[in-house]
Amino acid sequence: MKLVDDSNKDADESESIDIGWDPELKKKYDYQVVSIFNYNDDDAEQHITYLFCVHDNQPIVLVDQTTNGNYIAVKETANKGVKSGFADIINGDDTDDD
Repeated sequence: MKLVDDSNKDADESESIDIGWDPELKKKYDYQVVSIFNYNDDDAEQHITYLFCVHDNQPIVLVDQTTNGNYIAVKETANKGVKSGFADIINGDDTDDD
């Protein structure tokens, strides 16, 4: 996988990241994936995959909408609700204020 951002959207120019499945946070990946959510639209080209990770002991949600190419390109999600909800869970504040 390659990590991209809004200033560098080309995965070919991005560096690969050390990422892996680690729901118990016991392995030594740079990005420890603790949960995944995937949605596939009716169109096979339309999908969104969220990778809920811990990076440098901080929660981060990466999103993938790659449809072709040599790499899976992920970036931090811009969805504030997803980001804050996951941060609340990781930080032990998963109560619903509504």
